[in-house]
Amino acid sequence: MGELDFSDKFLKSFGKGDVIFEEGSVGKHMYVIVSGSVNIVKKAGGGEAVVATLGKGELFGEMALVDSLPRSASAIAVGDDTSAVEIDHAQFAYLVGQQPAFALIILKALSLRLRDQMEINRGQGGQPKGSRP
Repeated sequence: MGELDFSDKFLKSFGKGDVIFEEGSVGKHMYVIVSGSVNIVKKAGGGEAVVATLGKGELFGEMALVDSLPRSASAIAVGDDTSAVEIDHAQFAYLVGQQPAFALIILKALSLRLRDQMEINRGQGGQPKGSRP
């Protein structure tokens, strides 16, 4: 089975404004964007704030598969042409265990998100937990 076959089999399409998953929900899948873009949105002060806009080749939703905690944000399709490969927990575990390159991609994504959050915390005058002066 070729790469295209794998992608087509698990490819999900979304229209503008479609909610891919909601903050606080149980995470059963992660996604890799094939086309279009996705806003990552957090509830803030009675409203919502876009914390990131992701595009082709970027992944999202992996945190819930790693830590089994509720989703930390919502994911919403930006345009009518958004599509993503959907990976469930069993596929995720297989890929991490059998494909070191995939595991490194996940580690890099998590590391970048941690760095971004640390910068946000510094900008708010706080020191991230566990940080050293």
